[in-house]
Amino acid sequence: MHHQGKKIKNTALSFSSRGFSALEILVVMGILAVLLSSIIPSFLNFRRNTILNTETQELMTIINRARLLSVSSKNDQPFGVHLESGKAVLFEGVTYSAVSATNDAHVFDPSLTLVFAVGGGGAEVLFQKVTGATNQDATTTLLVTGTTGSTTIHVFPTGIASIQ
Repeated sequence: MHHQGKKIKNTALSFSSRGFSALEILVVMGILAVLLSSIIPSFLNFRRNTILNTETQELMTIINRARLLSVSSKNDQPFGVHLESGKAVLFEGVTYSAVSATNDAHVFDPSLTLVFAVGGGGAEVLFQKVTGATNQDATTTLLVTGTTGSTTIHVFPTGIASIQ
């Protein structure tokens, strides 16, 4: 089919090349605002849960490492974990000393708070050499600040730690 010099113009699909109208920009911004308002809280909740899970595993690692070092009687010493609101310190010996060079401290994410209750009082869970048992039945809870998210770790008298 041949058209003799006539251009066919589709008027239904003609667009202005001048740019977007203010109404179009407002509609797009409104859609983006709705999408972001539903995505951002989900992302923040995911981030908080990830931090909580990561730090819970880190605390479990510190507790289990202290118990394992006690069972193996490394340096012929027992090992323990000193707990504070923002950190946990693996220490060597029967008592915790903040200035000991052998301390291995882990500072928790600032969005977390460490709440603990150690049987017999104090802030240390000490594991016995060879058996790995402890005289301090302990419960430690990691709380995410500003939310209801939390994880509890229980250290039984046998020295075994469990996430509850």
